[in-house]
Amino acid sequence: MNRPDVAEECVERTRVRDRAATRQRILDSAHELFTTEGYDRVSSRMIAAHAGVNVALINRYFGAKRGLLAEVIAAEAVFPRMFEGDPATLPRRLAEHLADRILGEPSPLHRALEASAADPDLQAVYQERLREAIVEPMARFLGGPDARARASIAAGVVIGVGMLRRMEGATALREYDRAALVARLERLFVGCLIE
Repeated sequence: MNRPDVAEECVERTRVRDRAATRQRILDSAHELFTTEGYDRVSSRMIAAHAGVNVALINRYFGAKRGLLAEVIAAEAVFPRMFEGDPATLPRRLAEHLADRILGEPSPLHRALEASAADPDLQAVYQERLREAIVEPMARFLGGPDARARASIAAGVVIGVGMLRRMEGATALREYDRAALVARLERLFVGCLIE
């Protein structure tokens, strides 16, 4: 048995485990700081100090603070498993998801990021998320003619309701019966998505 090989393998496994733990510690610190301070008031140095790491690790693992923000936002998946299952039931799933978001409370992270809405990094991350996590996967899921246009229209409905909620509180929608709200939203999504 070759002992040096075993020792090297153990060291490598420890390094990989430490890398994963360090990366997660940075993500957790960023999430906490973005939630309590807002994106625009948090620096990479603050995150590094909070995580107990060198600031260079943020750049190594995430590219920069913006890359870290993208991963923190992605962890709070907007449409978890939405694009699985029967495409014919997608309008219903979207309607239920949107109704739950209207009637529920935004996450503390989401509330904190609203205060930083004008930040160019945050706007760029949201644009990337919209394209890469919603419109493009929905278009692939739908398939057929004009799939991207149909997905974009449906995403526009989601964004519009989100804006209404942020700006006005979606008071009338929040007072609406959930089942009736889901039924109305489903009809809207059918009109957006079904050829």
